Amino acid sequence: MNRSLHKIASPSKGLFKGLVKGLSTLLFPLLLATNSWSGGAADDIQQLRDLLQPITSLSAHFEQQISDGDGYELQASQGLFQVSQPNRLRWVVETPMPQQIIADGVTLWIYDADLEQVVIQPFNKDFAATPAILFSGDLDQLDDAYFVTQLSEGRFELKPEQGGSLFDSMTIVFDNNKPASLALTDSLGQTTTIRFTQLELNPELSGDLFVFQVPDGVDVINNAN
Repeated sequence: MNRSLHKIASPSKGLFKGLVKGLSTLLFPLLLATNSWSGGAADDIQQLRDLLQPITSLSAHFEQQISDGDGYELQASQGLFQVSQPNRLRWVVETPMPQQIIADGVTLWIYDADLEQVVIQPFNKDFAATPAILFSGDLDQLDDAYFVTQLSEGRFELKPEQGGSLFDSMTIVFDNNKPASLALTDSLGQTTTIRFTQLELNPELSGDLFVFQVPDGVDVINNAN
């Protein structure tokens, strides 16, 4: 893996590790199990669907922290997160090192300003392995890939139905019916927590926001052909 992909993958272990590898990404399906759940699973899934269904676009500032299994902070970053259906995404890390992940549903751009490099690759089904799938509008896809449990009012845990996911579990928390935070834990116990501020639901977002304009003079690695 090239250095650019490695650097961006760390911040996106939280909405975005999945996006980058897919992204590092945002973002997670649920399966309506019949035998493995005690009563209430279907209600849990429906309540999460009811909270996600009205969201067609979202814009928020984020603060992200990555901690190891002992709670020691490994990395902190902040920036801007925007999504718009279907499958359009902007994840812009502003500090400590500027990075961008942009997707228009067909093409994915990963830009590392420090390396002056952009990687271009096809937007594919790996997007479903990221938190951004939560806001993609494809709730049927969500249902087909994850188990869901409502831990408390407005707090849901999602676990991948099959192996190979970039995380073992994800928790999404809603405050006043708005997404407030995401937390993703991997097999090593590393946790990525993303908190949203200045969140807007269903803003009008131009399609141009989700097409990356490659700056002059940067190296381009094009894997989309």
